[in-house]
Amino acid sequence: MTLFIQRAEHRDTQALQAKLDELIKANDKARNEIAEMDDKEPEEIERIRDGGQRRS
Repeated sequence: MTLFIQRAEHRDTQALQAKLDELIKANDKARNEIAEMDDKEPEEIERIRDGGQRRS
C-alpha cells in the first residue's frame, strides 16, 4: 500500500513540475534564479515570492 501511495505522489509531483516548466517556457519574463530555488532557504524563497528581489 505504501508503494502505491508513494508512486501516486511521485506521479503528481512529476505532473505538477511538467506544468510549471511549460508555464516558465511560455513566459518571456521568467527569471533564471527561480529555477534554482530548491537550494534556497525558506525565508529567502518567501522574500523572492513577495517581490523583495524582483528585477525592475
